[in-house]
Amino acid sequence: MSNAQFYTKIFGLGVMLGGGVELMLIKSNYYQMLAASEAKQRAKEQEQEQQDIERFKRIAQEQK
Repeated sequence: MSNAQFYTKIFGLGVMLGGGVELMLIKSNYYQMLAASEAKQRAKEQEQEQQDIERFKRIAQEQK
């Protein structure tokens, strides 16, 4: 078996395994759970940022 045939088989095996993993992740709703988790985290960060802005405004008004 030549090097080209060997590497072609290894590449094909890798593509098949990668595709299988992706299919499993899609079927198990992993990406939807990940998106929901990230959305929650972003909402939490935005809420914290809004609270920081309000706190900054109060401090600025108190100093006047």
